Amino acid sequence: MPWKRVVIIGAGGHAREIAEILRDQAREGAGPRLLGFVADDPENYPAEIGGVPFLGDWSWFDGADLRDLAVVCAVGLPQLRKRLVERATARGLKFAKAVSPLAYVSPEASLGEGVMVFPHAFASAGSLVGDHAVVNVGASVSHDTRVSRYGTLGPGVRLAGRVFVGEGCYLGVGSSVINRVSIGEWTTVGGGACVTMDLPDNVTAVGVPARVIKTKKTGWHEETTDLGGG
Repeated sequence: MPWKRVVIIGAGGHAREIAEILRDQAREGAGPRLLGFVADDPENYPAEIGGVPFLGDWSWFDGADLRDLAVVCAVGLPQLRKRLVERATARGLKFAKAVSPLAYVSPEASLGEGVMVFPHAFASAGSLVGDHAVVNVGASVSHDTRVSRYGTLGPGVRLAGRVFVGEGCYLGVGSSVINRVSIGEWTTVGGGACVTMDLPDNVTAVGVPARVIKTKKTGWHEETTDLGGG
């Protein structure tokens, strides 16, 4: 559906970056008009953030006309983003994509709902970026690679061909994954790491080549209580 208006859920640094992307989309005639930010802690924000109105807390949606309105859940941590998406879904809200006009997305790539693609990012032929995933500045997703929902690629991440990134994975700045390697769900890869072998679910891996240094308990991401201003 061609959304005409969009609201950003969250008001931190990541949300401000998404606001710039959405405004660039609108100027190019390729996206909806940005109305402003919504977050739980309105006392912590000014009336405008970077020239974009701060609309208030989630009660703003109670009085809003939701026709042709979509949201983007714009927080950087995947576990917090998941919580906000679930909250928005429970309210019946719909989701828009934020794709920078300065990114390259192949006509043969697939982007899910709520996806955020930053300037100078690259999604190649046959790649798939799942719902509410983030492809940050200068990150590349090579041919036939799959980034599952809530996956987060930091600036400059490099994914070779036929890589699989599980749900909720967080790949730090400048990390890379060689071809045909799989990363399990809710796993974290440290900045600058090079993943040369499959990684299981719920671990943290760092180094070149990447090695597991920590195993987190299953469901750790559901226990996060801080919504980070969302």
